[in-house]
Amino acid sequence: MTSWLPHRRLEWSVAIVAVLALVAFGWLARQSPQQGMLSYLFAFVFFTGLSVGALALVMVHTLTGGAWGDALRPQWMAAARTLPLQVIFVLPLLTQIPVLYSWDRADVLAQDPLLRAQGWYLNAPFFVARTVCYFVLWLGLLLFMVRGSGRRAPVASVGLIVFALSMLLASTDWVMSLLPHWHSSEFGMMVATGCMLAAAALAVLHLTLSADGDASSPQLLGDLGSLLLTFVLAWWYLAFMQYLTIWVADLPAETVWYIPRTLTTWRALAWLGVVMNFALPFVVLLIRRAKRQRRWLAAIAALLLLGNLADALWLIVPSFRPGGFDLRWTDLLAPLGMGGLWLCVYLGQYRVQRLQGSPASPALESVRG
Repeated sequence: MTSWLPHRRLEWSVAIVAVLALVAFGWLARQSPQQGMLSYLFAFVFFTGLSVGALALVMVHTLTGGAWGDALRPQWMAAARTLPLQVIFVLPLLTQIPVLYSWDRADVLAQDPLLRAQGWYLNAPFFVARTVCYFVLWLGLLLFMVRGSGRRAPVASVGLIVFALSMLLASTDWVMSLLPHWHSSEFGMMVATGCMLAAAALAVLHLTLSADGDASSPQLLGDLGSLLLTFVLAWWYLAFMQYLTIWVADLPAETVWYIPRTLTTWRALAWLGVVMNFALPFVVLLIRRAKRQRRWLAAIAALLLLGNLADALWLIVPSFRPGGFDLRWTDLLAPLGMGGLWLCVYLGQYRVQRLQGSPASPALESVRG
């Protein structure tokens, strides 16, 4: 009954460090509330994206089947079952709306008639209600995936549509509305694809680092490498198309988002993201021999996971630090604290999945054979 709790010395150490990091973060955030909440928001978006992206991949595999998903399903289910933890982590965000979002500050609204016209959507009660709806929908889908048995396929087909729409709205609410006059039609799908990419990378990393000998099958590793390559290409296409569309249009209302990210020293993080999330993984995963080797695949999965975290920072912070690349201690403490607790819950839920021990599918057995 307590298999979800940390019961290894290392996990308890991680949990203690995470709690101390959150305490230190809270103390520093009191000194600079807006910058602290920006750090908190990018950590929250990243780890919530891991949970929801894993849930989406469970639904994809439910509809498609295949040995690649059978091997990664325990990791994805464990990651998806961290969603209740993110319900707790969303509470500070909902209580600090005016600190982050200018559309909830009376002095800003008084000077901005266009922002007042958007008030039917951008207001605190509706923002809170939408956020509650996102988590209710995600938790409902998770419940069906865990207990739905014969109804999983119909729910998964509808659930993927719900995932796409809810991630579109959630990314608009949590990230895009930080600059309420900026809009992008590709942004929501780019964030959703990034969530699935990060969840796939996490599962592949866990599998390749585990002691499971089945993870050494060259055929299975090749399939997992192809899965990562698919998401790398999809994410890069959406990110590049967003940049190209805004660059061609050259409208001040649209370029305002890219100016601090590409015309200041923040562009170093942009190029690092390109290398970590696209260029290097793309080259390695095109090499058949490399992606069929455990250590290479583990290295690429780890690189993608770190790259997605850096991308979350790049999506949120630069507009509020327009002078150039500027990291604060809260940028380290927020993901360290939240991530440490998320990891402990993930590992506990993974043990639950292994204890429940569903039999392997014929597809996975054929790969093992």
